[in-house]
Amino acid sequence: MTEVMVLHAALPREGGAARSAALLERLPYARRLELERRDPAGRQASLAALELALSGAARLLGRAIAPAQLRFPEGGKPYLEGGPSFSLSHTPTRVAVALCEGCDVGLDIEDALPTAAAGRSREELQRWTATEAALKAVGAGLRSAARVRLAADLASAEFGDVRIHVTPLDLGPGWVASLATLRPPVSVIVEEVRRE
Repeated sequence: MTEVMVLHAALPREGGAARSAALLERLPYARRLELERRDPAGRQASLAALELALSGAARLLGRAIAPAQLRFPEGGKPYLEGGPSFSLSHTPTRVAVALCEGCDVGLDIEDALPTAAAGRSREELQRWTATEAALKAVGAGLRSAARVRLAADLASAEFGDVRIHVTPLDLGPGWVASLATLRPPVSVIVEEVRRE
């Protein structure tokens, strides 16, 4: 059975710095160095997404997950040793994670309001999030976007010989999001997490 948990939260504006610094210190060395080179906003968003992934994995598995269990292979998809598949995404205002024990997942979220102001339609944005989520599900980078073939109804995609199931997500009126799974999801639980 393919059950997917999607957690999303507002990016912390203030007060999250101490928690983020503590998580940063507990990450594998190479990832910590890479994050330390990012601009502060990008680093904060990545750490908030990782925190959400660890929290979601702990809920799914019923036990605490150490940040040291996260793996970030060079040129590969991040994974959690002994844990569920996960996919991270963030915008300037929101962070989201999809987790699944049954198959690989991909998730993309985009802010809808700045896009509308820039003249892009919500439908165009939905196509983009479906494409990016599909890429993440198969572990491919954005350079491979032209290889994703979306169905007209955006319910599926193909990447080479791989068929990918795509589900639009409702995270609120300000965002457009898509979930991609390598098996049809039996259930998708979407939950907004309120941070202290």
